[in-house]
Amino acid sequence: MLRRAILTFFLPIAIWAAPPWVMVRMTDGTTIEGRTQLKTVPFEREGKSGGIPIAELLSVQSGAPASDFETGRITADLATIQGKDRAPRDLAVEELTNIGLPVITPLLKAYKDTDQHEPKPLYRLFERVIPSAADGPDRTLSLARLQNGDMVRGKLTGPAFDVVSTDGKATKVEWSNVRVLAVRRTSVKRTMKVHALAHSTQIEFLDTGVALTASSKVESSAKGFVRLSWETDSWATDANGLTKPGSPAYKSNLVDGQPFGALVGRIGGAGDMFFVGAKGSLSGKPAGRLRLAVNDNAHWQNNLGSFIVTMAVSDAYDLGEAQ
Repeated sequence: MLRRAILTFFLPIAIWAAPPWVMVRMTDGTTIEGRTQLKTVPFEREGKSGGIPIAELLSVQSGAPASDFETGRITADLATIQGKDRAPRDLAVEELTNIGLPVITPLLKAYKDTDQHEPKPLYRLFERVIPSAADGPDRTLSLARLQNGDMVRGKLTGPAFDVVSTDGKATKVEWSNVRVLAVRRTSVKRTMKVHALAHSTQIEFLDTGVALTASSKVESSAKGFVRLSWETDSWATDANGLTKPGSPAYKSNLVDGQPFGALVGRIGGAGDMFFVGAKGSLSGKPAGRLRLAVNDNAHWQNNLGSFIVTMAVSDAYDLGEAQ
């Protein structure tokens, strides 16, 4: 009996003490994922050295200048976003979002003094890179996002740390080579608005700011009503989409394999589209950023309304606000 009591007592402590999982994007574009013994992220604020306990951290983005690799990608991707080809544009948006803070200055220079209204991916990119609550006059500062909702700017400094992958291989990581470090969470929760116009599948998907892992499970619910043809009620629907064609001119209620007006998702900038609907339960999806949109065809200009989506994701990375 004593032996069983001891085992019961120590098991929760062993689980609690397990090193956290982290995902690290390097300045050469590669990604490392694994466990780390790192306890504190070195973070200098207003000239004072200090650190952020990794247990309190969602993610940290380095504001250090772009590497040669990143500089090349930023230049090419900004040009691609302003082109007309949808598929490469979506991939360019994803890559620039992942690079993050070094994109700010060249992006601001790319804007023209014209009507930069939505829906325009170049316009939307800015807040994907830097949330307004974290923006400031010094663009070179790094950004740390904490689990209590705070966002702080400062400088990353400190000694190298190890990341141990599932195969037991240890990689020593220098902070000077880190662009983003995110800490895996047991659960990430979101409530967000998916707008029928700005987040139409024909324009761009809403980036939930959540990166799935191979073991992630997504539970979601969506409330609301969208209109795909203003006053024509047969083209209006909840998040499950139309169950029959919206007008006699259409032979099917489907577009790209999913119902018109349905809430749909995809992983990353080029993943396959899948149905989410008014109540979703997803698992077995590939790792990557989860995106959501309202399904429609090329005649999206008369869309109105939005879905309010509440979502809980297990074993995932919180990379930022939904944008």
